Amino acid sequence: MEQKTVKNVGIYVRVSTEEQATTGISLAAQVEKLEQYCKLNGWAIVRKYIDAGLSGSTVDRPELQKMIADSKVGLINVILVYKLDRLSRSLRDIILTIDELSEYNVDFVSLTEQIDTTTAVGQLMFHIIGAFAEFERSIIRERVIFGMDKKARDGHVQYKAPFGYDYKNGKLVVNEEDAGIIRGIYWAYLKEQSTLSVSRIFNLPRSLIYRILTGETYLGKVKWKGELIEGEHEAIIDLDTFNRVIEIMKSKRKK
Repeated sequence: MEQKTVKNVGIYVRVSTEEQATTGISLAAQVEKLEQYCKLNGWAIVRKYIDAGLSGSTVDRPELQKMIADSKVGLINVILVYKLDRLSRSLRDIILTIDELSEYNVDFVSLTEQIDTTTAVGQLMFHIIGAFAEFERSIIRERVIFGMDKKARDGHVQYKAPFGYDYKNGKLVVNEEDAGIIRGIYWAYLKEQSTLSVSRIFNLPRSLIYRILTGETYLGKVKWKGELIEGEHEAIIDLDTFNRVIEIMKSKRKK
């Protein structure tokens, strides 16, 4: 005869200050319902984790984190909540938290929604919820990429401000002191025709010298998905100087 696994349960309850004032979802009411459920199923309550007066907008709550830590070391093997939003108001945080618990072989049960990963049906339900969450994340990623693409095509740089520029009010502006060094590096290279020599003159890493000499940002351009787009920022180097430098580099590589 197959031996049943003992269910060592951690009860988690939460109520925010606002909820205490406006709803009937009290901590005591949650605990009572969950205790009854455990008694009905013959589950042993190891500990009650109670976050009182805390919002569900973040998972950074002391008792929730303590519950996860206890799950990790095997103190409990089932988490029981009254309702999903007691765990978090963010679907993403719910999915990630339950997924983390599953890595510790800890099941999750929500009394109100009847989600129970201790059963095959409950596991299926969780996978369906997870699929919707992944769909939501994909939509968000698409929106972010679309926004970045639009911003780039409007001429805005979306990477760290290169040497010679500063960010001000979300836009690149020329740092005149550093821009003088940039121009000096270009002029020095046209004379020396060696990144090593220029790096010694300016006491800068050779890799930085190379990035400066090949950086289209200094032309007032934005490089995005292999394209060069006219930027909103001011150029530091003129096109003729830039092209002369690139031609010298190409000729040296051929040799």
